[in-house]
Amino acid sequence: MTRRILSLWLPLWSIERHQKQQPAPSRTGLALYAPERGRLVVTAADPIALRLGIRHGMPLAQARAMQPDLHVAQAEPAADQAALEALTLWCQWLSPLTAMDGTDGVWVDTTGCDHLFGGEDQMAERLLTRLARAGYSARIALADTAATAAAVARSSRHPLTLIPPGGQATALRDLPLASLRLEPETLDTLSRLGLVQVGQLLDRPRAPLARRFGQALPDRIDQAMGRLPEPLSFRAEPQAFRVSGTLVEPISTAPAIARALAKLVDELTEALTRRNHGARQLQVQCMRVDGTTQRLQLGLSNASADPVRLNRLLGERIETIEPGFGIEAFTLSATETAPLDAPANRDWLTPATDPTGLPALLERLMGRVGIQSLSRLQTGTSQFPEREQAYTGGERVQRVDELPPSCSHGPRPARLLPAPCPITVRAFWPDGAPKAFQWGRTRHTIHGLIGPERVWSDWWHDRLGARARDYWVAETLEGERFWLFAGHDGAGPVIGQAAWFLHGLF
Repeated sequence: MTRRILSLWLPLWSIERHQKQQPAPSRTGLALYAPERGRLVVTAADPIALRLGIRHGMPLAQARAMQPDLHVAQAEPAADQAALEALTLWCQWLSPLTAMDGTDGVWVDTTGCDHLFGGEDQMAERLLTRLARAGYSARIALADTAATAAAVARSSRHPLTLIPPGGQATALRDLPLASLRLEPETLDTLSRLGLVQVGQLLDRPRAPLARRFGQALPDRIDQAMGRLPEPLSFRAEPQAFRVSGTLVEPISTAPAIARALAKLVDELTEALTRRNHGARQLQVQCMRVDGTTQRLQLGLSNASADPVRLNRLLGERIETIEPGFGIEAFTLSATETAPLDAPANRDWLTPATDPTGLPALLERLMGRVGIQSLSRLQTGTSQFPEREQAYTGGERVQRVDELPPSCSHGPRPARLLPAPCPITVRAFWPDGAPKAFQWGRTRHTIHGLIGPERVWSDWWHDRLGARARDYWVAETLEGERFWLFAGHDGAGPVIGQAAWFLHGLF
């Protein structure tokens, strides 16, 4: 399988972050500045300021002299970097392998993940849509190598560029050498020699380049072309927050257990608040004097670091703890957390309210009837219809607005059979579409068709079975509408040899 890397570049990252926090006047433009070598220089400018002639690296005094009404603000590189790290973790709904790319970009290793979203184009379009909804401009490029994807994303004027597998040379040939992120001294020397485009280096012998500029230059070209690996520092979710406490004497009563847990809750919420995180799932471990451990687990409908709320939820579950001859130690863990201002799977920088209706009801139900008594309909990661949704336990009650958007697809039947039912297709049209089929003892002649709609399987479910299905909406002469499909290996069904099934009724 060819490795595919998505490069996400946010050209106005710091500007748009500042505008969301402190909106600037719309007609005067906005520029950010920072101290550099004893003077204040412009570090970023919005499109209005750029049209007025304000540029990155310009002294702030010169920018104010050119545009006295220019709105300026001090840059916050530390806050920008922290927000970019949060964005990097948020992008893990695309793939578990994400890495920061400088100060304004993210790399995502999407190898083997695009089919979950309907293809690379739909996956990238969904990412652009969610970022635009949050108020951020972005450009995306997909290629076999990280260097090529980043170079194209920063050089192309199109919001989305898909480079086909093996197309690095064609994509890079007309790009400036600066897109490869070479050292400034190397770029200056190459420019004096008349070399300004990547294609000019691709056509030259490697040995003279290495002798003149060192091995770093041909290595960088090889990384962009995929001949050398480029290591990426992938980000991981922060580890669970955990606090522990040991008691002087074993305890066994509910009030004593509540007091012991309250002290741990204060420590846990303090640690969560410092990181601007809230707990989504809590786990309590009670170590008894007989050497056994009692465990208590509960979920929250939204992230919270409120000690009053957590103590109330734990207090409603204390009666389920069996202290035995006494409990001598406790461990309280937030096994799942989320940023308080950017809940998981939401539009990640859209301010979220903290409703007290449905979430509070769900939490109290979990506390009284138990997590195992609650279930929810969860969107699956499969494209096969019978696996798109499934009832799961209530370990984590997911909000309705946190469900990931489903892929666009064709018509779906009102009734989906529990399992596809085999049928016999008796006649075909020249293009392979079914003309008549037999279901049980009844023969149906098809009057009209919609399709085909190809749906790909998941390799972890169907390693040896059919890898694709072609679905048809078939209307018979009697006016009945059926949902039929033919299973095949991905190359297309063979007329008279493919296995046909009935999957739903309209």
